Amino acid sequence: MRVVPRVKAVRIEESWQIPGMRVRCVAHLTRPLSSEEARVMEATSKFRAAGGTVTYVCRPGEFEEYAARLEFELGRAVAAGVSGSPRRYSLSR
Repeated sequence: MRVVPRVKAVRIEESWQIPGMRVRCVAHLTRPLSSEEARVMEATSKFRAAGGTVTYVCRPGEFEEYAARLEFELGRAVAAGVSGSPRRYSLSR
Protein backbone atom coordinates (compact mmCIF):
# COMPACT_ATOMS: atom_id res chain seq x y z
CA MET A 1 0.00 0.00 0.00
CA ARG A 2 1.36 3.38 -1.02
CA VAL A 3 1.09 6.36 1.30
CA VAL A 4 -0.38 9.50 -0.24
CA PRO A 5 2.37 12.14 -0.37
CA ARG A 6 1.73 15.39 1.43
CA VAL A 7 2.77 18.87 0.39
CA LYS A 8 5.55 19.91 2.73
CA ALA A 9 6.27 23.33 1.16
CA VAL A 10 5.15 25.53 -1.72
CA ARG A 11 7.37 28.13 -3.31
CA ILE A 12 5.59 30.89 -5.25
CA GLU A 13 7.58 32.44 -8.07
CA GLU A 14 6.57 35.63 -9.83
CA SER A 15 7.60 35.87 -13.46
CA TRP A 16 7.24 38.42 -16.22
CA GLN A 17 7.17 35.51 -18.66
CA ILE A 18 3.80 34.24 -17.37
CA PRO A 19 0.99 36.35 -18.85
CA GLY A 20 -2.17 37.46 -17.06
CA MET A 21 -0.93 38.21 -13.52
CA ARG A 22 -0.19 34.57 -12.78
CA VAL A 23 2.43 32.99 -10.57
CA ARG A 24 4.29 29.70 -10.85
CA CYS A 25 3.97 27.47 -7.80
CA VAL A 26 6.40 24.68 -6.98
CA ALA A 27 5.04 22.20 -4.42
CA HIS A 28 7.59 19.97 -2.70
CA LEU A 29 6.19 16.59 -1.64
CA THR A 30 7.03 14.28 1.25
CA ARG A 31 8.00 11.54 -1.23
CA PRO A 32 8.69 11.25 -4.96
CA LEU A 33 5.82 10.19 -7.21
CA SER A 34 6.08 6.98 -9.18
CA SER A 35 5.95 7.28 -12.97
CA GLU A 36 2.33 6.05 -12.96
CA GLU A 37 1.34 8.57 -10.27
CA ALA A 38 3.06 11.39 -12.20
CA ARG A 39 1.24 10.35 -15.39
CA VAL A 40 -2.13 10.53 -13.61
CA MET A 41 -1.25 13.95 -12.13
CA GLU A 42 -0.25 15.34 -15.51
CA ALA A 43 -3.43 14.03 -17.16
CA THR A 44 -5.31 16.87 -15.44
CA SER A 45 -3.26 19.36 -17.54
CA LYS A 46 -3.11 21.68 -14.51
CA PHE A 47 -0.10 20.06 -12.86
CA ARG A 48 3.38 18.98 -13.98
CA ALA A 49 5.03 16.32 -11.85
CA ALA A 50 8.70 15.41 -11.66
CA GLY A 51 10.09 13.33 -8.82
CA GLY A 52 9.16 14.93 -5.53
CA THR A 53 7.84 18.20 -6.95
CA VAL A 54 4.65 19.33 -8.66
CA THR A 55 4.46 22.65 -10.50
CA TYR A 56 1.44 24.63 -11.61
CA VAL A 57 0.47 28.15 -12.67
CA CYS A 58 -2.38 30.11 -11.07
CA ARG A 59 -3.52 33.58 -10.10
CA PRO A 60 -2.56 34.58 -6.56
CA GLY A 61 -6.24 34.62 -5.50
CA GLU A 62 -6.65 31.03 -6.71
CA PHE A 63 -3.79 29.65 -4.62
CA GLU A 64 -5.97 27.99 -1.94
CA GLU A 65 -8.28 26.45 -4.57
CA TYR A 66 -5.30 24.97 -6.42
CA ALA A 67 -3.73 23.71 -3.18
CA ALA A 68 -6.94 21.83 -2.33
CA ARG A 69 -7.15 20.46 -5.88
CA LEU A 70 -3.51 19.31 -5.64
CA GLU A 71 -4.22 17.37 -2.44
CA PHE A 72 -7.24 15.71 -4.09
CA GLU A 73 -5.30 14.81 -7.25
CA LEU A 74 -2.42 13.35 -5.20
CA GLY A 75 -4.85 10.97 -3.51
CA ARG A 76 -6.42 10.06 -6.84
CA ALA A 77 -3.01 9.48 -8.44
CA VAL A 78 -1.91 7.12 -5.66
CA ALA A 79 -5.19 5.18 -5.86
CA ALA A 80 -4.83 4.87 -9.65
CA GLY A 81 -1.18 3.86 -9.31
CA VAL A 82 -2.01 1.14 -6.79
CA SER A 83 -4.96 -0.28 -8.70
CA GLY A 84 -3.07 -0.18 -11.99
CA SER A 85 0.04 -1.93 -10.74
CA PRO A 86 0.48 -5.66 -11.38
CA ARG A 87 0.12 -8.13 -8.52
CA ARG A 88 3.33 -9.29 -6.94
CA TYR A 89 2.00 -12.53 -5.53
CA SER A 90 0.07 -15.25 -7.24
CA LEU A 91 -2.96 -16.66 -5.48
CA SER A 92 -2.90 -19.90 -7.46
CA ARG A 93 -1.38 -23.04 -5.93
